Amino acid sequence: MKLEQLQAFFPPARHADIAALYGRYLRDRRVDEDVEGFIIHLHDDGLLAPEALRDILAHHEVTLSDVRNFEPAHGTPYRLVSGLGEGAMGEVFLARDPTLLRTVAVKRLKGNLKGRPALLRRFITEAQITAQLDHPAIVPIYGIQVDGEGRVSYAMKFVLGKTLKDYIRETRALYDEGKPLDEDHTLRARIEAFLPVIAAMDYAHRRGIIHRDLKPENIMLGSFGEVLVMDWGIARPIGRRERVTSGESVENTRAGTLIGTPYYMSPEQAQGLTEDLDDKSDQYALGLILYEIATLHRAIAGETQLEVVTKAASGVRDAVVHSYPKRKVPRELVAIIEKATALRPEDRYPDTDAFGDDLRRLLRDESVHADPDRGLRKVKRWVGRNRGTAMALGFGSVLAFALIGAFFLWQGAVALRHEREAAYQREQQFQTLMSRVNGQASQMNTDLSRFERLVHGIATVADEVLNEDPPEAPEPIVYTYYVDHMVPATPPATAHPAPAPARGGGVVSFDEPDMSLAPGVDAAKVMKRARQLARLRKVLKDTLLWSHSDDTTFLPEAEQRRLVMEVGVPLVWSYAVVDEGLSIGYPGTWKLLDLDEDYDVRKMEWYRNFARKRGINWSTAGVDEGGLGIVMTLAESVWDDDGGYIGLVAIDMTLRYFIDNLLEQPELARAGAESLILDELGRVIVRSTQKEEARDAKSWKLVLYDQARLLDAVKAQRSGHITLDDGRLAVWTHLDTVAWVYVVVGEAKAMLGEPPAVD
Repeated sequence: MKLEQLQAFFPPARHADIAALYGRYLRDRRVDEDVEGFIIHLHDDGLLAPEALRDILAHHEVTLSDVRNFEPAHGTPYRLVSGLGEGAMGEVFLARDPTLLRTVAVKRLKGNLKGRPALLRRFITEAQITAQLDHPAIVPIYGIQVDGEGRVSYAMKFVLGKTLKDYIRETRALYDEGKPLDEDHTLRARIEAFLPVIAAMDYAHRRGIIHRDLKPENIMLGSFGEVLVMDWGIARPIGRRERVTSGESVENTRAGTLIGTPYYMSPEQAQGLTEDLDDKSDQYALGLILYEIATLHRAIAGETQLEVVTKAASGVRDAVVHSYPKRKVPRELVAIIEKATALRPEDRYPDTDAFGDDLRRLLRDESVHADPDRGLRKVKRWVGRNRGTAMALGFGSVLAFALIGAFFLWQGAVALRHEREAAYQREQQFQTLMSRVNGQASQMNTDLSRFERLVHGIATVADEVLNEDPPEAPEPIVYTYYVDHMVPATPPATAHPAPAPARGGGVVSFDEPDMSLAPGVDAAKVMKRARQLARLRKVLKDTLLWSHSDDTTFLPEAEQRRLVMEVGVPLVWSYAVVDEGLSIGYPGTWKLLDLDEDYDVRKMEWYRNFARKRGINWSTAGVDEGGLGIVMTLAESVWDDDGGYIGLVAIDMTLRYFIDNLLEQPELARAGAESLILDELGRVIVRSTQKEEARDAKSWKLVLYDQARLLDAVKAQRSGHITLDDGRLAVWTHLDTVAWVYVVVGEAKAMLGEPPAVD
């Protein structure tokens, strides 16, 4: 605890007095800091009432001791009975307390780790933090000790029950077996079981602690209604510089260090911003857990940890749609989840208590702050919650008009019921439609992020090899392309005619890249650069393979060759260019281009657009020089150690691939809807109806979309829907990875379909 926090318990007029007393206290005892001792000193001198002492000690921030000063009691009073489980650091046992005759759980640091001070520090910190968080929904700690073999352990309450993960699995099983949900597994019951977790985390946050590993496995539901947040092993005080283990030592966290469980990480945690994490990060994890409680499946899908971390870092999650298509997540609950898991921390709830308050409002059938009632919905909720009052108002007229009033009330009630049913159905249809659009946008964000990661990987390697002297190696062959010939005139022996569908024809090599030199450049003067670029061969090749999947590089070479040369992979080219007029590309291709002048890569429009720009940049669409039609290009510049521009690296995908695999939402396409991408200026980058043009066009021009009302709407709102002037329905959502807008346009009836049932 700090002096400022202590002063907050006193009127401002007393702050100077408290500071003076504290200074004298420190001088008398010749110590630099001891706020807790000072608090007890004030009580002993009669300056602090017992009630105030208890209040201050119960609510001050959690404090941690240095492991070097840790002196636990030797010998353990607990008799271990059987093992309950183990993790990377500790093992948990069922044990008996022979003095108090109670059953406890004992967590013990593994024997092979007892000599590692970094892990001992983390183990003791976990015990200290958990012990100081005295809350009904946080597992109590009874004591910490060292056994006869020198192993540290601590005892805690033994909870007989199941994890939240098991509870969610039980609910899914009832659906799978076609059984109705019992009262313990309804959506309401699941939310009520979650509320104590919210309360516990709000308490921890107010005590200055973040958990950082919230997930269903770390939440216990006891047999007698208890709910306990467990496993505070990586919890830490908010704002404290993180320390992580590295072998036998403890080091300050470097940028990018990940701590936690990827499926439940906030974007800032997945990005490795460890020192910046606060309660908003825990709130995001709670939102993902609530998502799982509501939908019965994880919010982030992924087959590999890299894929999950990439999605988490971008704030990409699935749309809030129930696992079982005939069930529906209530609109208000969707809004609560979306607010708690907003990409930007400032867009989330101001604190965890506000998050819990909205959930309690939901259970009370009140308007929630994440999606306030307006207009007719506000009236409907009032009527639904005040049926008696509504009826009384109908019969409040003079007795002579009772029958007429009753008739009109009945008629109005019937009309209101029909209106509510129609509005409800329409609302569900729109929610299903938005879920489909958002789901496709989420997948698009994931794929675009993956491509950005791939080009950044090339840039990282290029930054290294282009800033150091290359090792001695044979001089690579560089080709110069003139209007009617190339020099040298013969491609390498590894180059062969390529199948047109995958590579656009031409002479292509799977085994090696090609290197081209601008006319007029002296090859001898740039040979050092050429040898540097040659070292990019492996990363350029691997990038194309990785664009198919993370495991493609482990396939036999024959299968890799078939994928790249015949079947096709998402990326068609990977390359690097230096500003001296030299470039390298993979796969190597030797094709006499249709040129009006000798080929100089530096004069190409795409190069001029990308050169010297910071960060990762997208080119909307351009013509592929290799004959693959229109391509989308992603590039990143490379700089020398002094900040000077060297060149750039880039990757290409065909626009046809983008349409087929990223742009179109299959169900909406079958309904006759058109999908399109707009840039930040409202220009159409591509339409799903342009597949043939994307393959055959010789030029590509961006034009402003012709629906002004839609352009105004997408500027004002990140997602939504609008009826266009021609009567069609347009639904849109902004992409997070690129400054584009994903839009789907079609006939309303065909796009909306049938509404789902309510859970």
